[in-house]
Amino acid sequence: MAKVVPLPNNGSRHLTLGVSALQKKNYASAVAHLEKAYKETPLFEVARPLVKAYVGLKQPSLALPYVSQYMEDFLSGESTTQLLFDVLLALPDYRFAWAVLNHVDGRLRQTLTQRVADAEQQDGAAHAAAIETLAKKLRHLGGYGAHTQETMISDLGRLPKASMIAAATPNLTDPDVHPAIRVSLLDALTAVGADDKVKVLGYQTEGEIVPSALPGVMNDKTLLAVLNQVQLQIGLTDPELMRATVETLRFELGYLYPFIDQSVTDPKHFAASYLNKEGADVTAQEKAIFNWLGEQTLKLSEMAK
Repeated sequence: MAKVVPLPNNGSRHLTLGVSALQKKNYASAVAHLEKAYKETPLFEVARPLVKAYVGLKQPSLALPYVSQYMEDFLSGESTTQLLFDVLLALPDYRFAWAVLNHVDGRLRQTLTQRVADAEQQDGAAHAAAIETLAKKLRHLGGYGAHTQETMISDLGRLPKASMIAAATPNLTDPDVHPAIRVSLLDALTAVGADDKVKVLGYQTEGEIVPSALPGVMNDKTLLAVLNQVQLQIGLTDPELMRATVETLRFELGYLYPFIDQSVTDPKHFAASYLNKEGADVTAQEKAIFNWLGEQTLKLSEMAK
């Protein structure tokens, strides 16, 4: 009886061929094989050479889904962290690059900080006119329609850090810019480490804050306290209702950032009122806040049309 020879795993075969093509800098062939390998075996070990092949092929945007999915894996070693920054600087997305630096330590952080700064300088010298044109548009988002505002802020990361801060700052006090967009811009300034005071317009208030000192909207203590109370008060009797309510309220409370604590002084009472808006214990201030939050959500839904 003839000896049975097992066929090689198809994903492994494509991985071998893809890595071989990558080593020879045949990036198109590498991408073709590695995409098939990843489809067969969706693991970081396959995504890593695929990302490198995309960078070599000068298609860094195609690498973004893998970078996002395996962020912790890319940050686990020096060579993979460098590859991550190959992607971010090839795009370029300086907002993302400066934000990721917060998760890098020691000598490598110093090296990468200088690398990002050098990339920004070279980019600024080579594309000064295009960068200035984009910065001018982004400085005045309130002059555009709501849907255009939402679309335009996706280009913020294209700007070098200094231009990004200068472009975002005027919008933080513009009442014609939706609160959700103002918060996104403020979070961007926090991510890139903007350490000068800026004025921010909030719900029935305006104040000065240092973006780099903020926790980020999703880590705001008052927001988290309210969400915790919602979970406790709904309990586990209706987990679907609890999840839906938490996600909706997480989004809506974000409109109040970074002054959530000024509007919500009692997270427990606020959560109870939110869950029973027609209740006798709902205060006039809470009713006004709920109405305002609803109006902002309606405006945001109209932006998507």
